[in-house]
Parts: sequence; C-alpha cells; structure tokens
Amino acid sequence: MTILGTVDIRDFDLGCFLSLGAELSQFVIDGESRNQYVVEVPGVDTDLERFQGKIPVFFDAPEDPYQDFILPSFVFRKNDYTPAYERQPLTGTVARAPAPGAEKIVLANGMVGWSAYVEQLRGDPYDITYDLTIHGRRAMESNRMLKFVMVKMRPPWFCFKVIDSLGDVRYYDAGEMSFSNTSELADIADRTQSSTVSFTVRAEIDTWEDVPYSSMYDPRLRVQSGVEGRT
Repeated sequence: MTILGTVDIRDFDLGCFLSLGAELSQFVIDGESRNQYVVEVPGVDTDLERFQGKIPVFFDAPEDPYQDFILPSFVFRKNDYTPAYERQPLTGTVARAPAPGAEKIVLANGMVGWSAYVEQLRGDPYDITYDLTIHGRRAMESNRMLKFVMVKMRPPWFCFKVIDSLGDVRYYDAGEMSFSNTSELADIADRTQSSTVSFTVRAEIDTWEDVPYSSMYDPRLRVQSGVEGRT
C-alpha cells in the first residue's frame, strides 16, 4: 500500500520520452505489430514509411531492440545515477493513512483517530545522467532535430516530466546540459550527422516500504464507541 504515488528508475527512463514530446504509436515492424515512440520534427522529412514519416525515438537498452542506421532517429542512453546526499530531506515522512483493517476511534472530546497507521517515507535523492544522441542523414536535418530538442528541453535548465504510479505528473529539475558533435563517417554509405545532448535529472527514487505502527492510547480516556483510543 502506498498513500501517494511512487517513482522508480524506469519511470525516469520513460520521462525522457515524455520530456521530448514523443508519443507511443503502433506500427508493423518486421511483420510484427509493435509499439514505438515517435516524434514529428518540423522541417524534417523522412522516408520511414513504417513510422508514417515520423522520427522514431529509442532507448539504448536490451529490452528495446533497434536496427543500426535507422536515420533519422533519437536514441536515449542512461549513464549513472548517484545518491545526492546534499539534497537529503530533514524529514522522512511524506504521508500517513489508516492501516488496512484499522478500527476507527472516537475520543470523548470528539477527536477521531485510528487504531493503526501506515507512513510513507520520502524517496531518496539521486542525480541521474542521460545522453540523447541525434542521428541525422544530413547536417541540415541534424541541426533541425537539435533545435527541436532545445525547444523541448530548454538549456541550461528544463522541467523533466515523470508520471508516478498513480498516474500523476511530476516535474523535476534537469540541467547541466552539454552539447557535443558525435558525427561518424565509417564510409559514404553509413555516414551520420550526429550530436549528443547530455543532461542531469535531480531525481527522487522511492526505495522504502511503508512503515506500519499502532496508535498509543491512554486507558484513562473513554471513547464514545466504548473503545479506548489514542490521546
């Protein structure tokens, strides 16, 4: 049981697609129906018919296979996630609620409580670094894709969008952005015009289980229901 929504590492990976503005669509790839994140970049025409002319967005992970040299394309890569102890909060509780099966208690003075509670603890702060590599066929195409990224993820800081376990949208600071040229020229057929955008998300990952505890009570106080309750 969690009182508020929680977020884990995969939620932040998904946040890369959300922050870029990519949408999940269904396409037929290699004879199979698959879901694929795509985004439409103004001024970039593609010949990827299976993606309906939109640009595919991949995550560089084993469970998201993709073919080399799908051009144009965006590829996210997660690097490190480091505990950020300087952002550790002073208080560790974010919410409290009656425990499942707890008995409602009403004191003689009208105060209402429960026989047991659960507390949800605050998540741990982490700095997660990501790389977004832009693969284009030509310099003009790559430049327009880079401009699109700058609009969606405005340097030097931007709001990184994450959806928690209850479907609520959260925003986290993301910054310390850097841009680098990563173009390759293996040969004329496989050349790519690429650039990489690196950024750090100041994240919060829920790693604690809820803490159950019983209410303290004073037997000298009587409640209206006949049950002795919490002071």
